[in-house]
Amino acid sequence: MLNRREFLAAGACAFGLSAVPFAFAADATGDPQQWVMEISSNILNAIKNDKDLAAGDPKRVQKFVDEMVMPVVDFERMTRTAVGPKWRGATAEQRKELQHQFREQLTRVYSGALATVKDQTLKLAPNRVKPTPTDALVRTHLVTPGKPEVAINYRLKKIKGEWRIIDVDVEGIWMVENYRTQFAPIVNQSGIEGLIETLKQKNQAAAK
Repeated sequence: MLNRREFLAAGACAFGLSAVPFAFAADATGDPQQWVMEISSNILNAIKNDKDLAAGDPKRVQKFVDEMVMPVVDFERMTRTAVGPKWRGATAEQRKELQHQFREQLTRVYSGALATVKDQTLKLAPNRVKPTPTDALVRTHLVTPGKPEVAINYRLKKIKGEWRIIDVDVEGIWMVENYRTQFAPIVNQSGIEGLIETLKQKNQAAAK
């Protein structure tokens, strides 16, 4: 069961990873801050112009994830980090299934989180962490009229010369690291197969 911050983190991802034309228009090889801002700047219009997406329609959300989210994240790295050290001992088939089930879980969260995105805007926050040629931390604030600003940080990694998002932090909670904390007891007790089975059961229950 996801807590409020996890749900908000997914909403932040949904906000940060907007319509595919904007995502691909952004220069993924240049300034990481500009890249994050460019791929997020038109999310409100994207949702307003797509009622099915805003309502969390499963097929539309799946299309959103396939076409708009996956191209700008390193999902294999996200899954590997969430699973932890036992990932190294997983077979190729197990790794494929873990990514599939983890993706299904995140897609469900997107379905609800997208409906929370209304009139927010995103702005850059002060940042003393200088990017390296391969790593960057982009700090932002999610601004909702009449409500406190929400601090959202994006951890980036340059993969094959292009920036990719590898984790999202909302108010001090890193989403992928948080999943790792949830997965660790399951993996330690029941192994990789146990984690796969747990994710399957949760996804099947949610689908019903």
